[in-house]
Amino acid sequence: MSEEMDKFLKNFQLPDKPEGLLPELPRNIGDLSDEDLMELYTVFMAWLSYAKTQLTLGEIDEERTRNELEYLQSSILIEQWDNKMKGDLVTVAKAKRDIDPRITSQVELYTSKRAYRKLVDTIFDRCERGAQVVSRELSRRISMAPQERRQNRFAP
Repeated sequence: MSEEMDKFLKNFQLPDKPEGLLPELPRNIGDLSDEDLMELYTVFMAWLSYAKTQLTLGEIDEERTRNELEYLQSSILIEQWDNKMKGDLVTVAKAKRDIDPRITSQVELYTSKRAYRKLVDTIFDRCERGAQVVSRELSRRISMAPQERRQNRFAP
């Protein structure tokens, strides 16, 4: 763990993974009771917070791995560049570098980190859209409440 992460964790707590699975939006959200709607909103917000944290950690991990790859690529290119390569083209030297097992291994690791980050990004988007739908329904109900209260006062 990096010094920056240690510093962060001294000041903040990362959210725990919510229990259960990411909720699905009901087909007709208007049929939910107010209590069930608020519960769904709370669950979506917990997942949204967790997914955003995982996305950020994935981005940090991906960037760190990319930087390690670039450093390794440069190091191996310099390592391979000796007097007998003076006549080689840079393109050939880079091609030789890119087939080095250390590079192919690091590229595979970077690709894996990038794929994970992209998958988490889709989960974050799903959480965000779900929370927005529930929030809109809550707002709709809140804006209707005063009208309904007035109507109910004069109802027999």
